[in-house]
Amino acid sequence: MQHIYRKIQADPRFHELEHKRGRFGWTLAVIVLANCFWYMGATAFFPDLAFARFWGEPIAEGGSTTWGIVIGFVQTVVFILLVGLYIYRANTEFDTLKDAIVADARRAAGE
Repeated sequence: MQHIYRKIQADPRFHELEHKRGRFGWTLAVIVLANCFWYMGATAFFPDLAFARFWGEPIAEGGSTTWGIVIGFVQTVVFILLVGLYIYRANTEFDTLKDAIVADARRAAGE
C-alpha cells in the first residue's frame, strides 16, 4: 500500500490538487472571517458611523427587530451558500481529479 501512496505523492496532479483545494479553502475562510470581523469591529469600535447606527435601527416603527439582525441573518445565509459552493466544487472538480490520480497510481502499481 505504501508504494501507491508514494506514486500518488509523486504525481504532479496531486500537488496541483492540494494547491487548488488549499487556496480555495483559505479564500473562503478569509471571506467568512473578514465578513464577521468587519461587522463586529465596526459596531464595537465605530458605533457613531452612519452604517453602525443603521444596524441598530428597528425595521418597522415600534418594532424590536433591527437591521443588524437582518444583516446577521443574511450573513448566515451567505455562509451556508459558501459551504454549498465548497461542497459542489469538492464533489465535482476535486473528487474527479483525486479519482484520476488514485486510479493511475493503482494501475502503475499493478493493482
